Amino acid sequence: MTTTRRDVLFGGAALLAAPLARPALAQGRGGPVRLVVGFPPGGSGDLFARFLVDPLREELGRPVIVENRPGAGGVTAVEYFLRQPADGSVLMMHTGSSAVAGPISRRNPPYTPDDFAWIALLSIAPFALALNPRIPARDLKEFVAYAKAQNGRLSYSSAGIGTTVHLAAEALNDAAGIEVQHVPYQGSGPAITDTINGTVAYNIETYGTLLPHHRDGALRIIATLAETRTEIAPEIPTAKEQGYDVSAGTYNLLAAPNGASREVLDSVSGAIGRVMARPAMQAQLSALGINGISSSNPDRAKAFVASEVARWTPVVRRLGIAL
Repeated sequence: MTTTRRDVLFGGAALLAAPLARPALAQGRGGPVRLVVGFPPGGSGDLFARFLVDPLREELGRPVIVENRPGAGGVTAVEYFLRQPADGSVLMMHTGSSAVAGPISRRNPPYTPDDFAWIALLSIAPFALALNPRIPARDLKEFVAYAKAQNGRLSYSSAGIGTTVHLAAEALNDAAGIEVQHVPYQGSGPAITDTINGTVAYNIETYGTLLPHHRDGALRIIATLAETRTEIAPEIPTAKEQGYDVSAGTYNLLAAPNGASREVLDSVSGAIGRVMARPAMQAQLSALGINGISSSNPDRAKAFVASEVARWTPVVRRLGIAL
C-alpha cells in the first residue's frame, strides 16, 4: 500500500517462514527478540506491538516479547534502547512521537532520528478530535466558538509533551485561534480516560483508539485530521472541510540500534513486510482506519523519517514548542 500521509491487529492463518528469510537473526543470540515500546499498555503503539508478536515470531523463527518502558514521551525507552546490542535481538517499535516529534521539540534533545537504524515503516494512521460529550458542540466550528468563550479555561489531554498528538493539537489550536491548556499524560490510555470522565475537554488520538468510545457515547468525535474522510467513519468531516487547514497523524516504525548490519536490517524488514502483507492483517488495520504498509524497507523508512522532520520542525519553531 502507499506510504503517503493520506493515507491493532490480528494476523490471519499462520505463514511458515522460509529458512533463507532469517539467516541474520539465526546467527544472533538465538533467544527471544525483545520489542521495546515507549508507552504503557493500552495505547495504540503498545497494541500494535502486541498484535505483531505471534506473526513476527512465525516469520523470524524466534520468540518475540514486548517490553514496555514508558516515560517522557518515549525518551525513557529510547535511552534504554540505544544501549542495547545491535545484533537484531532488541528492536524498537516507534511511533511518530518517539521517532520525530520528541527529538525535534526539545532544545537539547537526548537523541536524534539519525541515532537509529531504521528497518521499516509499518503503518500510518490519521488523528481524530474527540470531545467529552458534555461539551456543547457538534462540529469543529461550534467547538472553536465554545472554546473562545471559555477564555483559556478549557484543557486537552495528550499522550505526553513533545508527542505527535501534542504537536497536532497545538497546530490545530493555532489554526483555530484558541487558547487551551495542555495536560500531558504518560500515554494515550490515561489521557483518554480523563477526557471521558471530564477532567479535560478533549483529546486527539487515532481512530482505532477513539472510535469505540465514540460509538458507545463516552466521547464525541467531531473531526478527523486526515486529508479525506475515512472509510470506517465517513460521516465525520475533516478539519479542512470545516475551515481549518490542519492534517496530522501518527505512524509506526521498526528500528534497530545503530550499528546493526545491513543483513540484520534486511532480514527483519523482509519478515515484517510479510507480516504486514497478510490479508487478515490488512483487513484488521483497515477496519481501524490504519493504512498498513508492506512495501517498506530500511532506505524508505529512513527517507520517511527525514520527510517528517522537515515537515514538523518549522511548525515546532513557529509555535514555540520547545522543552
